[in-house]
Amino acid sequence: MTNERTHRDGPKIVAGRPTPRVLEIRSQGYITRSELVRVLEESEAMLGEHPEVDAMLWNTLHHEGHDPGNTNLGMVFHRRHAARFQRAAILTHSAPMAALSNIARALLPELAVGVFGKREEAVAWLTRGHMQHGGRRTRAA
Repeated sequence: MTNERTHRDGPKIVAGRPTPRVLEIRSQGYITRSELVRVLEESEAMLGEHPEVDAMLWNTLHHEGHDPGNTNLGMVFHRRHAARFQRAAILTHSAPMAALSNIARALLPELAVGVFGKREEAVAWLTRGHMQHGGRRTRAA
């Protein structure tokens, strides 16, 4: 069910890099399929420009829902970058969003997945291991 207020205010989904090695997708409100496709295309361009990125943060603290099939689009994105991403974090206070981590763990067993309620904890977990492994990890630390 969509939230009409959110649609009227203009839902937001953006991609950014909170640290040099982390790609963050931040959603706010209800996210349509076309909005997610747009931000995944932007993310692809960012990844092409920044080969050092090897971790993903899905910031859904203000997420209010999404079109059917959006979860699958996220899984396809991760599968396409399976050799690149070592860790992915879901930032949420929502039990249904946290449960998506179980889907990711089942479909992408090579990906270390964490669920966090605080952004700084998620970013710290995503970047842990870079110093001790001399940069890019070959396995999740």
